[in-house]
Amino acid sequence: MVQRIRVCVADDYVDEATVLCEGLRLYDYDAIATHNGQDTLDVCFGGGIDILLLDIGLPDIDGYEVCRRLKANPATRDISIIFVTARGHSDDVQKGYALGAVDYIPKPYNLPMVMVRVNSAARTRQTLVSFSFLSDSLVDNYYTDALTGLRNGRFLMERLQEEVDGAGRYNHSLSCLMAELDDPQALDQQLGSAPVDDLLAEVGMVIRNMSRSFDILARYDTFLFAVVLPHADRRDVVGYAQKMQQVVTKTIFSDPPTRVKLTIGTVSSTNGAAQGADQMLGAAMQSLLQAKSQPGLGIVARTITPPDSGE
Repeated sequence: MVQRIRVCVADDYVDEATVLCEGLRLYDYDAIATHNGQDTLDVCFGGGIDILLLDIGLPDIDGYEVCRRLKANPATRDISIIFVTARGHSDDVQKGYALGAVDYIPKPYNLPMVMVRVNSAARTRQTLVSFSFLSDSLVDNYYTDALTGLRNGRFLMERLQEEVDGAGRYNHSLSCLMAELDDPQALDQQLGSAPVDDLLAEVGMVIRNMSRSFDILARYDTFLFAVVLPHADRRDVVGYAQKMQQVVTKTIFSDPPTRVKLTIGTVSSTNGAAQGADQMLGAAMQSLLQAKSQPGLGIVARTITPPDSGE
């Protein structure tokens, strides 16, 4: 028998939590309610919770701290956390994502919307679980770049399309960048520069270390890295690109010691304007080519806007 996905609803309003649990059960989820932060932590640490719908405004320990503690514990860090809250300010949303949440649902509850988000989180979990039963070599060959340990182009296209669909459905921002490794410079001319494969692997590690847990990182092609930034606008992705460029430029890589540079093109979609993953990656590549044709620029940014936006 297939085990049902177990969802914990953490909300201090008992009636709302009860109604939401009943709705989840109608869609064949196993649902349990908690009404404060400590009880939520106890239930999650007890095991068996797959998805947590987490209210920020819990009476004892707020949702941010609950999320932080769960993500810090190896036994609970893989729980998919979706914030459900009346707080709709962009800073609140970004803080939740930065802590490791996978989604955000505004109050008052809209059951169809809740189910869309829960179903999406459940599909992602089931995909990861199904791959956990495969050998490491099969997983690497299918979705992971063996050299860098980042995701590959196949995974990138699938996940980017999911993010584009979600951005279109809920009118939120989405950004993507393409970064090309170029101009290796040996710090010891007699020893020469490090092997390209070593440089790519180390640059991939730098990108992983500076990124958020829910950013989508991939080695797209031989010298190309791609990053998808959910819920990030033009300012966010340009800031991310500048940081990436600065960190990589200042880092001394491998042996023999070598410095490298990145040329970066970015694209942002406002109000769910992007039509597909191909459009997003194509625009990011156009930005990259423009940056390469004008070396002094370093970073070029584009924006996809709705047809009637007037921009």
